[in-house]
Amino acid sequence: MRASAPSRLRVVLRRSLQCIAVFFAMLCVCGVWLWNDPPRLYRWVVLAGQWQAGVSERYVEINGFKWRVLDSDVSAAGSQNTAIVLHGLGTSAEAMLPIASMFPPNTRVLIPDLPGFGEHASHGAVVHDAALYLDTLHDFHLHERLNRVDIVGTSMGGALAAAYAARYPDLVRSLVLLSPAGVTAPVLNPFMTRVIAGEIPLDIKDEASLREVLRLNFVHPPPMPPPFRAAFIQRALDRRADYLRIVEDLRSFLTTGLEADLQSIQTPTLVLYGAQDQLTDASMLEVFLRRMPNAKGAILPDAGHVLSYDAPRAVDEAMRSFYESMP
Repeated sequence: MRASAPSRLRVVLRRSLQCIAVFFAMLCVCGVWLWNDPPRLYRWVVLAGQWQAGVSERYVEINGFKWRVLDSDVSAAGSQNTAIVLHGLGTSAEAMLPIASMFPPNTRVLIPDLPGFGEHASHGAVVHDAALYLDTLHDFHLHERLNRVDIVGTSMGGALAAAYAARYPDLVRSLVLLSPAGVTAPVLNPFMTRVIAGEIPLDIKDEASLREVLRLNFVHPPPMPPPFRAAFIQRALDRRADYLRIVEDLRSFLTTGLEADLQSIQTPTLVLYGAQDQLTDASMLEVFLRRMPNAKGAILPDAGHVLSYDAPRAVDEAMRSFYESMP
């Protein structure tokens, strides 16, 4: 005797509910497992961020050193433009993921880990000064067989981007400098006073120092659940010796190292600072605008040092307008 339609429907619903229950049970188990495995949770969050930004991860070897690169399209040799995005001191390529979607269509975006940061090991006992970073960035540029590029850099990455344009003007089509370091600020904030005194205020070694670094960088610090904070602190501790050495090697460049180059940079440049930046200072904008022949810029309200997080819409609009004005 055949089962009635209502009976069959009840069976289907019961099995569907069982499948849903099993799925959510497995999801809970995975959640608990990841919560108690901070490094794996950190890795999954990183991969999710890469997927959302539309980039994929690949590795290349250049002069015996392994570079990790986030690439929006590894087959985009025919892209109209190519952009290189440079992260700041103590961070890695992931910190620049929000920038990946702010370029015009048909732009290939490359975000490398710079030497000593992220998954790019330090280059041994050599001095990690600006010269090393400019040399290795040029090696990367040549290895990838890139022509003229748009470069976006934040903080340290902004200073390096400007210095690279000064050294290789024919290889750089445009610059976007977000909270760039490298010049003397007309207004010295407390952070700068500490740096000049020889301190390293961004040294992450425990929970308290992580809170301080977040306070200094953001007007609105991003939420970080305890496992993610633990993984972040452990990564900082694993690289702390290299980080402290690199800070000392770059100290002079990050404070005044760009000043001699600014007037020679003819590259079209957009410079943005946050009004509440506690690391660099919004007063530095006038230095760039006064000394760089083809620079324009703005100070973004309610934003700190990490503009792509505190003011993503304003950065997006400024970048799009800037690129639309390019010939």
